[in-house]
Amino acid sequence: MSKHHGKWSDSGVPHRGWRCIDFEDLGNIDAVCEMCKIQEIRYVYYMQHSNYDDVLRVGCMCAERMEGDYVNPRKREHALKNANQRRRRWLTRKWRVSAKGNPFLNTDGFNITVYQKPDGLWAGRIEDRLTGQSKKSRRQYQTEDQAKFAAFDAMIFLKNKKGWGS
Repeated sequence: MSKHHGKWSDSGVPHRGWRCIDFEDLGNIDAVCEMCKIQEIRYVYYMQHSNYDDVLRVGCMCAERMEGDYVNPRKREHALKNANQRRRRWLTRKWRVSAKGNPFLNTDGFNITVYQKPDGLWAGRIEDRLTGQSKKSRRQYQTEDQAKFAAFDAMIFLKNKKGWGS
């Protein structure tokens, strides 16, 4: 990729010193990098700079150059791709049934349980098996599968968050 495309050729746009403030999978190649204006992207890095007003939505290669970090942007993308693959297989996992009749799964250091409430809606609980720390879902779901997907998303969030109970 040439430095002379898009905002790379604009002297008013900083080329280094950016930081990634968010990262997203669009699900399809559905955007164009706002820095180079060439690369079509599916995985979007939201980049912020103290000397630039706008947050730019960029692809991996531009994010690497903007951050000056040629390791972590690829790690973020790899982790998101892995999580997406795991999520697609999540419902096909071997969920066991507890003594109370609730589907549960022990994985990644967590005990994940979904249960049906008396009103027919579904909720869940996730427990750190090492510390015993546990959280119940605040939301309720129409189906068991929706509750299982919400539990997956919570597990991924908690795995990425240090000190989640503090």
